[in-house]
Amino acid sequence: RLGVLHVGQRIEEQADFEKIYKNAWADNANACAKQYAGTGALKTDYTRQRTQWGLIMDGWNSLIRYYKNNFSDGFRQDAIDLFLGNYSVDEVEHASPLHVKKDWKFLALPIIMVVAFSMCIICLLMAGETWTETLAYVLFWGSASFGTFAIILYNGKDFVDAPKLVQKEKMD
Repeated sequence: RLGVLHVGQRIEEQADFEKIYKNAWADNANACAKQYAGTGALKTDYTRQRTQWGLIMDGWNSLIRYYKNNFSDGFRQDAIDLFLGNYSVDEVEHASPLHVKKDWKFLALPIIMVVAFSMCIICLLMAGETWTETLAYVLFWGSASFGTFAIILYNGKDFVDAPKLVQKEKMD
Protein backbone atom coordinates (compact mmCIF):
# COMPACT_ATOMS: atom_id res chain seq x y z
CA ARG A 1 0.00 0.00 0.00
CA LEU A 2 2.87 2.38 0.72
CA GLY A 3 4.62 1.65 -2.55
CA VAL A 4 7.72 0.14 -0.93
CA LEU A 5 7.38 -3.01 -3.04
CA HIS A 6 6.40 -3.31 -6.69
CA VAL A 7 3.34 -5.28 -7.71
CA GLY A 8 4.08 -9.01 -7.40
CA GLN A 9 7.04 -8.62 -5.06
CA ARG A 10 6.88 -10.37 -1.70
CA ILE A 11 8.39 -9.11 1.54
CA GLU A 12 9.91 -12.56 2.23
CA GLU A 13 12.07 -12.18 -0.88
CA GLN A 14 13.61 -8.87 0.21
CA ALA A 15 16.56 -9.91 2.40
CA ASP A 16 18.28 -6.51 2.19
CA PHE A 17 15.14 -4.67 3.23
CA GLU A 18 14.58 -7.09 6.13
CA LYS A 19 18.12 -6.54 7.40
CA ILE A 20 17.80 -2.73 7.20
CA TYR A 21 14.38 -2.85 8.88
CA LYS A 22 15.54 -5.10 11.73
CA ASN A 23 18.64 -2.96 12.35
CA ALA A 24 16.53 0.22 12.44
CA TRP A 25 14.12 -1.50 14.84
CA ALA A 26 16.97 -2.60 17.15
CA ASP A 27 18.64 0.84 17.00
CA ASN A 28 15.34 2.47 18.00
CA ALA A 29 15.00 0.01 20.89
CA ASN A 30 18.52 0.91 22.06
CA ALA A 31 17.77 4.64 21.94
CA CYS A 32 14.55 4.24 23.94
CA ALA A 33 16.17 1.92 26.48
CA LYS A 34 19.13 4.27 27.03
CA GLN A 35 16.73 7.10 27.85
CA TYR A 36 14.58 5.01 30.16
CA ALA A 37 16.96 2.49 31.77
CA GLY A 38 20.42 3.95 31.15
CA THR A 39 21.68 1.03 29.03
CA GLY A 40 21.04 -0.37 25.61
CA ALA A 41 18.04 -2.62 25.06
CA LEU A 42 18.22 -6.28 26.00
CA LYS A 43 17.78 -8.98 23.37
CA THR A 44 18.43 -6.71 20.37
CA ASP A 45 20.66 -9.41 18.97
CA TYR A 46 17.50 -11.55 18.59
CA THR A 47 16.26 -8.93 16.17
CA ARG A 48 19.58 -8.76 14.36
CA GLN A 49 21.03 -12.27 14.80
CA ARG A 50 21.59 -14.07 18.12
CA THR A 51 25.24 -14.46 19.11
CA GLN A 52 27.21 -15.48 22.20
CA TRP A 53 28.51 -11.93 22.48
CA GLY A 54 24.91 -10.66 22.54
CA LEU A 55 24.16 -13.01 25.42
CA ILE A 56 27.15 -11.67 27.36
CA MET A 57 26.14 -8.07 26.65
CA ASP A 58 22.58 -8.79 27.87
CA GLY A 59 24.03 -10.04 31.15
CA TRP A 60 26.32 -7.00 31.43
CA ASN A 61 23.47 -4.59 30.66
CA SER A 62 21.31 -6.33 33.27
CA LEU A 63 24.02 -5.85 35.92
CA ILE A 64 24.44 -2.20 34.98
CA ARG A 65 20.67 -1.68 35.12
CA TYR A 66 20.47 -3.31 38.55
CA TYR A 67 23.19 -1.03 39.88
CA LYS A 68 21.73 2.12 38.32
CA ASN A 69 18.16 1.37 39.39
CA ASN A 70 19.16 0.79 42.99
CA PHE A 71 22.09 3.08 43.64
CA SER A 72 22.15 5.98 41.20
CA ASP A 73 18.78 6.57 39.57
CA GLY A 74 16.77 8.49 42.14
CA PHE A 75 17.42 11.76 40.32
CA ARG A 76 15.79 10.39 37.16
CA GLN A 77 12.57 9.68 39.04
CA ASP A 78 12.77 13.14 40.60
CA ALA A 79 13.10 14.68 37.13
CA ILE A 80 10.13 12.66 35.86
CA ASP A 81 8.04 13.70 38.88
CA LEU A 82 8.87 17.37 38.30
CA PHE A 83 8.18 17.12 34.57
CA LEU A 84 4.83 15.34 35.02
CA GLY A 85 3.72 17.65 37.81
CA ASN A 86 3.63 14.93 40.46
CA TYR A 87 5.68 17.24 42.66
CA SER A 88 5.37 20.97 42.81
CA VAL A 89 8.08 23.21 44.17
CA ASP A 90 7.06 25.23 47.19
CA GLU A 91 8.24 28.82 46.69
CA VAL A 92 8.31 29.45 50.43
CA GLU A 93 10.65 26.53 51.07
CA HIS A 94 14.25 27.79 51.11
CA ALA A 95 16.13 24.50 51.51
CA SER A 96 16.40 22.26 48.48
CA PRO A 97 14.84 18.82 49.03
CA LEU A 98 17.28 17.40 46.48
CA HIS A 99 20.42 17.99 48.52
CA VAL A 100 20.80 15.38 51.24
CA LYS A 101 24.18 15.12 52.95
CA LYS A 102 25.54 11.58 52.78
CA ASP A 103 27.24 9.94 55.73
CA TRP A 104 30.83 8.64 55.52
CA LYS A 105 29.64 5.03 55.40
CA PHE A 106 28.17 5.43 51.91
CA LEU A 107 31.65 5.72 50.43
CA ALA A 108 33.83 3.95 52.99
CA LEU A 109 31.92 0.69 53.47
CA PRO A 110 31.70 -0.33 49.79
CA ILE A 111 35.39 0.48 49.33
CA ILE A 112 36.34 -1.53 52.41
CA MET A 113 34.24 -4.46 51.19
CA VAL A 114 35.82 -4.46 47.72
CA VAL A 115 39.36 -4.17 49.12
CA ALA A 116 38.76 -6.93 51.69
CA PHE A 117 37.25 -9.26 49.09
CA SER A 118 40.12 -8.55 46.69
CA MET A 119 42.66 -9.29 49.41
CA CYS A 120 40.87 -12.55 50.20
CA ILE A 121 41.12 -13.63 46.56
CA ILE A 122 44.77 -12.55 46.37
CA CYS A 123 45.57 -14.56 49.52
CA LEU A 124 43.93 -17.61 47.95
CA LEU A 125 45.88 -17.23 44.71
CA MET A 126 49.24 -16.38 46.30
CA ALA A 127 49.62 -18.97 49.03
CA GLY A 128 51.82 -18.20 52.03
CA GLU A 129 54.73 -20.29 53.20
CA THR A 130 52.47 -22.55 55.27
CA TRP A 131 48.86 -23.51 54.89
CA THR A 132 48.06 -22.08 58.34
CA GLU A 133 49.42 -18.69 57.29
CA THR A 134 47.31 -18.77 54.12
CA LEU A 135 44.25 -19.89 56.10
CA ALA A 136 44.71 -17.09 58.62
CA TYR A 137 44.92 -14.42 55.90
CA VAL A 138 41.94 -15.84 54.02
CA LEU A 139 39.87 -16.03 57.21
CA PHE A 140 40.79 -12.46 58.19
CA TRP A 141 40.04 -10.89 54.81
CA GLY A 142 37.03 -13.13 54.25
CA SER A 143 35.50 -12.15 57.59
CA ALA A 144 36.27 -8.46 56.89
CA SER A 145 34.50 -8.63 53.51
CA PHE A 146 31.59 -10.62 54.96
CA GLY A 147 31.30 -8.22 57.91
CA THR A 148 31.15 -5.10 55.74
CA PHE A 149 28.71 -6.85 53.40
CA ALA A 150 26.48 -7.64 56.40
CA ILE A 151 26.60 -4.02 57.56
CA ILE A 152 25.70 -2.82 54.07
CA LEU A 153 22.83 -5.31 53.90
CA TYR A 154 21.56 -4.31 57.35
CA ASN A 155 21.58 -0.63 56.32
CA GLY A 156 20.41 -1.42 52.78
CA LYS A 157 17.68 1.20 52.57
CA ASP A 158 20.23 3.90 53.38
CA PHE A 159 22.38 2.90 50.41
CA VAL A 160 19.53 2.97 47.88
CA ASP A 161 19.27 6.18 45.86
CA ALA A 162 15.57 6.74 46.38
CA PRO A 163 13.78 9.68 44.80
CA LYS A 164 13.71 12.67 47.14
CA LEU A 165 10.68 14.50 45.79
CA VAL A 166 8.01 11.88 46.42
CA GLN A 167 5.43 12.53 49.07
CA LYS A 168 5.83 10.58 52.32
CA GLU A 169 2.48 8.80 51.79
CA LYS A 170 3.69 7.28 48.52
CA MET A 171 6.89 5.89 50.08
CA ASP A 172 5.05 4.04 52.89
